[in-house]
Amino acid sequence: MARPLQKLKNDLIYYSARALIAALRWLPYPLVSSGGRLFGGLVFRLAGGERRKTLESLATAFPDRGETERARMAQAAWKNLGRNLFEVAHWTGWGRERILAQVVRAEGLENIDQALARGRGIFIVTGHLGNWELLGGYLGGRYKGSAVARKLYDPRFDELINRFRVEKMGASAMIKRGTALRGILEALRDNQLILVLCDQDTGRDGVFVPFFGRPAWTQSGYVRVAQKTGAALVPGFLVRGADGRFELHIEKEIKAPRNGDKEKDAVEATRRVTEVMEKYVRAYPDQWMWMHQRWKTRPPGETKF
Repeated sequence: MARPLQKLKNDLIYYSARALIAALRWLPYPLVSSGGRLFGGLVFRLAGGERRKTLESLATAFPDRGETERARMAQAAWKNLGRNLFEVAHWTGWGRERILAQVVRAEGLENIDQALARGRGIFIVTGHLGNWELLGGYLGGRYKGSAVARKLYDPRFDELINRFRVEKMGASAMIKRGTALRGILEALRDNQLILVLCDQDTGRDGVFVPFFGRPAWTQSGYVRVAQKTGAALVPGFLVRGADGRFELHIEKEIKAPRNGDKEKDAVEATRRVTEVMEKYVRAYPDQWMWMHQRWKTRPPGETKF
């Protein structure tokens, strides 16, 4: 009986999402943005479990800030997430050039150009900060690139989102996490950019490195591939500036150490990437996904988060 009920639930979610996307495509853009913020704020109030996770994560990251301030930060993060969701849905009715024109400022693109000149490909390492979908689209419009993505629970959602990423955002290919190694190696041999979101606790294929002063289980598979292939590690983030418009920040390449101990070198490279990630999350705390339980996996002997 559980499977028919689950199918009914999935159908309800999918067709509701399609109906929402269809409606949002025809609304004025300012109304879409405002509606997304209202939606995100409403979800924050109603989804008690997700609200609790968000507040717990913020308490871990900012123990020196008061509960009132952390609650404001939590609500702002949910409003930004809702705004992103509604805006991306609205963009499905736009052409690619109009979507990519939403990025009004870009700095550090020379760091990509310098790394590409070596001919070994690049990992653009980023996180669920700002608008990561637009980040992939903007870079895909300037360079040949692919993205590593998790396969979604519903194949219909998977097809819907990946079609948007390829047709509207310009991704050359979507490489599915878990069976991605061949696709990644092929893309690097073709000197492509590969967008990797590496700020979540997947519970596997990682190492513990500091994040906001506490050990966090952090993906390291892409670092190990870079060690073997010579691919560059270049952090990149696309966030909303103070005026609400999107701006791109590409950091300098993170040089993976080569001290003879591959495991220690992988941990150190992952630590350096995570250090840059933390810098941006601290700068834009209202634009990160605090509802994800970033410190869930604990080192042996330590209490779970």
